[in-house]
Amino acid sequence: MRVPAALARATLPAPVLAVLRRLAAAGHRSWVVGGAVRDILLRREHGADFDVATPARPEEVTALFRRVVPTGIAHGTVTVLSSGHPVEVTTFRGEGAYEDGRRPSSVTFHDDLEADLARRDFTMNAIAWDPLAPELRDPFRGRVDLAARLVRAVGDPAERFGEDGLRALRAVRFAAVLDFRLDARTRRAIPGSLEVVERVSRERVTDELVKLACAARPDRGLALLARTGLLGVLVPELAALPGQALAHAGRVARAAPAEPAVRLAALLHVLPGGRVAPVLAGLRISRRTSEEATALVDGHACRSRRGARPPAGGEAVRRWLSRVGRERAPSALALARAEAEAAPASRRPAMRREVRALASAVQAAIRAGVPLAARDLALDGRAVMALLGAGPGPHVGEALGHLLDRVLARPGENRAEALEATLRRWWASRPANL
Repeated sequence: MRVPAALARATLPAPVLAVLRRLAAAGHRSWVVGGAVRDILLRREHGADFDVATPARPEEVTALFRRVVPTGIAHGTVTVLSSGHPVEVTTFRGEGAYEDGRRPSSVTFHDDLEADLARRDFTMNAIAWDPLAPELRDPFRGRVDLAARLVRAVGDPAERFGEDGLRALRAVRFAAVLDFRLDARTRRAIPGSLEVVERVSRERVTDELVKLACAARPDRGLALLARTGLLGVLVPELAALPGQALAHAGRVARAAPAEPAVRLAALLHVLPGGRVAPVLAGLRISRRTSEEATALVDGHACRSRRGARPPAGGEAVRRWLSRVGRERAPSALALARAEAEAAPASRRPAMRREVRALASAVQAAIRAGVPLAARDLALDGRAVMALLGAGPGPHVGEALGHLLDRVLARPGENRAEALEATLRRWWASRPANL
């Protein structure tokens, strides 16, 4: 098949070409396959990873190159280090039954490129390109589906999804990332695969969810997760919400920056209070991302569906900024802007003005260096213990919290002598010290 202009103009990394040439010289005509081919055809940015499919057996590939890592040799995959660049090379293969919902129980190596492409997940990922010939092989009309902006399973979608539980999630994720539609037959096959999806490790499921959250159309992805039943497997707490709440969460996520913590906060901010941290813990999100997303939801300043207004005035802004944290303020403001953009048209102009006013007040507070955390106080924990004549204990944190509360109301009192007087009054008034 004639090579499309996008591929003809593409420049492959020299290490990838070197691998292809070495394999070809040894009599093993090999092909670039998968995501890199798809993304070049779509004229999208693609990563540095170019997967090579070959009729050469793993031991033959290993013998041809000086540095080879047996990354998945049992399934025919080795990683060739070509000029220090890793190139994944996989032997054409057929697969036995998928007994664990993720990996085939056995593989059989063969020399048939089309049979190798037939085992892949979606038609757009079952396109092979030989840049040396040059030639394209597209036995499942992947280019047609790319032109139609369609995610379609190779062959019988029920079989594909029954083999590997991750494929159903990948179908929805591709629709969200590429802003594609799901082929109707492919979509209808997903509910029947939910039991297989449940067998996939939580880490792999969460990885797909985060990629979907950061996609160009997280709203489309969320709607498809709900429609197919996948959301009940991934985040049952979200699946239990009314459709309006989910649609709103999707709109906020689409308007938010494509950063994991911000997008996850956007998707989860519609949950009842206190539910975000447990949901993220169940998903095994990294601690850093989980803490940031939870803090963003807890401090969310502009909830159009709940009628909340952003803080206005000096003290309210300082308290909001103290709760969110100086470092998280840009992300918190980004979430507030996304909420405004997702609001009904009648509310949008007012909410935009409110968020702009909040952003100006936040910038002014930060420029002024107002104290926002215990570490900003003129007294530290050691000074507190010295003044109280008491050793370490919970009372130190309580004292600093009281002083911070006072200073958030009156920043001018963040002076050692003023805080000492406040501290002595507070200590004297505590029942335990009467």
